[in-house]
Amino acid sequence: MPTVTVDRFTIEYSLRTRHDNESHDIQFGMTYRLSNDLGLPMCQLIYPATQVGTNYPGRWNIDNHAAPGSLSSLYFPGSEHGTINDIPTELSHANRGILHTWFCVYIINPDKKTLYKQGVKFGYEIDTGSPISQTQFSGFRRFDISNEQIQLVQTACPFIKID
Repeated sequence: MPTVTVDRFTIEYSLRTRHDNESHDIQFGMTYRLSNDLGLPMCQLIYPATQVGTNYPGRWNIDNHAAPGSLSSLYFPGSEHGTINDIPTELSHANRGILHTWFCVYIINPDKKTLYKQGVKFGYEIDTGSPISQTQFSGFRRFDISNEQIQLVQTACPFIKID
């Protein structure tokens, strides 16, 4: 399992792809464990290639599914002690082009009610037009929170500070 570290974040990941020759569907995604060296909760934002649960493609979503209004509505479930374990999985028909899914993860300091603006961005992609395509890792790099993401986070938790 490859491991990459950037600033305070470390990710271990494996990629998944499954082709269904009968339905011409492709299931793709990754399994990962992401941690921060502060042991603090994290907010994970997802920009999915396909609709997954209540997350909509073509826009950033808070990967939480909790009602807005509290600090914990920003936490990725289970990340309270500085680790995210996730298995994002998506399904697409073949020949839909290249599909990208992105994640941005930011540390939350609950005592200060602050989300640190410097996080990481990573993701995966797949070329659904190739009958032998495999899910590819789309890097792991430092990323400063965008204005669009700030608006999303502050809509869910109006009193959060971005620092």
